[in-house]
Amino acid sequence: MSLRVKALLVGVAALLAVIWALRAQQERSSLQWLADERSAFAPTDVVEMGRMPPELRESSGLGASRTYPGVFWTHNDSGDEPRLYALDADAALLATIEVIGADARDWEAMTLGRCPTVSDRSCLYVADMGDNRSVRESVALYIVEEPDPFGGDAEVPLVGTVPFVYPDGPHDAEGLAITAVGDVIVVTKEREEAARLFEIPAVDIQTAISTEGMLTLGASLQLPIGPDPRAGRIATGAALSAAGDVLAVRTYSEIYRFRWPIGDAPEQIAEACFLGTDEPQGEALAFRADTDDWFVLTSETHTDQAGFLQAVRCGGVN
Repeated sequence: MSLRVKALLVGVAALLAVIWALRAQQERSSLQWLADERSAFAPTDVVEMGRMPPELRESSGLGASRTYPGVFWTHNDSGDEPRLYALDADAALLATIEVIGADARDWEAMTLGRCPTVSDRSCLYVADMGDNRSVRESVALYIVEEPDPFGGDAEVPLVGTVPFVYPDGPHDAEGLAITAVGDVIVVTKEREEAARLFEIPAVDIQTAISTEGMLTLGASLQLPIGPDPRAGRIATGAALSAAGDVLAVRTYSEIYRFRWPIGDAPEQIAEACFLGTDEPQGEALAFRADTDDWFVLTSETHTDQAGFLQAVRCGGVN
């Protein structure tokens, strides 16, 4: 290798080192700015419930059971089989449930609500709608009747599959919630514009299941959550309160709360609740039963820190 080539390689390496250092400094500055600006809106209470079991290295969706109080359902991000996991209030694993007939390309969110065909039963809605590069031709909801988490590991069949497309092209999305009447809410994970909210009416879900057809969603509503990836401000989860009057949308670092129904102009009921920067990539949330100020969160496991199940209380409600 000639001296000129060696010098060129050394120069490139030095330039890359400078670029990486600048990026790291920018990320630290963004996080420090966020902490300085938002620390006054930190949760009033934080309770660490337990560390995630080793089977759940990338908990990406979360639902709180009302049929089985104190039980939480979750799943891994992409890379796992189509499996659901039931946890108790200490994050101990109760059961692993295989979903027969489902694919698991990129499961990113889940919620619990009335079943689309039998309204007096509880169903788990799982969203295979992760799309980091926004290239998927369609995404899907998988719906299963909530199994008994105390019955041990099991296999469950699908109640239905709802494939859908967005009206304006592909979106990455990680937020999912459901209303009391079975309308599904999807919140997108935008990196260059504000998060968007789509609704899927319950009647459309029933039609898609019965006809095995593809849904095209209606127009979206823009939420006032402007992206700042360096500060963790991109939407990664959503949930609706038990009373059905508060929609929560979380980012990696904050929880936003809006009055529901949301109407044409989203109305925040409080300043965004600042979660800090210690959670190892938290993505999912659920309301704790019968409250609009307590949330349960999960986070992914990193090499230097196990993920955990925790409860936070966010004050300041108008």
